[in-house]
Amino acid sequence: MINGAVIIESLRPGVVFDDSQIALRRLARLEVSDTTPQQPKVWALVEFSSPLEPDALASLFAAALVGPGWYVNFDTDDQTFVVFPGRVFRYGHGDEQRRGEVMAYARREGVPESQLDW
Repeated sequence: MINGAVIIESLRPGVVFDDSQIALRRLARLEVSDTTPQQPKVWALVEFSSPLEPDALASLFAAALVGPGWYVNFDTDDQTFVVFPGRVFRYGHGDEQRRGEVMAYARREGVPESQLDW
């Protein structure tokens, strides 16, 4: 089972996920102090589980996200996926070199340092 989180405000208008794709684990409203100019100060965070294959779920999110500065991350038993609009990264747990490469990409895409918490 995949576990992850998505910020509702990061999704394109019209995007729909149903219970065959993701299941709600937790829903929270957060005030965020370090947003980009494109991001609102209050977010709805959905923590989810998914029965989909990781690549299929990553593809759905890559097509669903708006940019710049947004991403979705989720984990399998042995890999971390970080998905940006139109781009999917994955690396094995503990692979700090690849994690650093993904973080560098995120910075170039405008993700604030404090949001690089996957």
